[in-house]
Amino acid sequence: MFLWAGRYQVMTNFSVTTAALDKINEFMQERQPTPIGVRVFVYQDVTGINHSMSFADAVSITDEVFDVAGVTFITDANSSAFLNNVVLDFVTVGVSSGFVFQGGCAARSCLTCNGACRRQ
Repeated sequence: MFLWAGRYQVMTNFSVTTAALDKINEFMQERQPTPIGVRVFVYQDVTGINHSMSFADAVSITDEVFDVAGVTFITDANSSAFLNNVVLDFVTVGVSSGFVFQGGCAARSCLTCNGACRRQ
């Protein structure tokens, strides 16, 4: 893992911006009991491949676990293939703010990743 252009990069090419890490740490401190990490996963619906996340209270034996700047991220083997070249960010636009997955297959359609979703 290394810091580059305001985001932390891990070996899976899954990046997390410092803004996202700060907000994750803030939310984790507010939650009791404190979660062990953040679960990142993908699901597919009629719009294509979608990324999501939730706080994790347990790790399965088949999960992949990695650390980004002190935050534990957990994903299942199927989802990890879709984390390549994805950046997790926290953005504020006007009065709205939230976590956003950018790049890779994070778009609502595989058209923006040149079909990489279908090749994996």
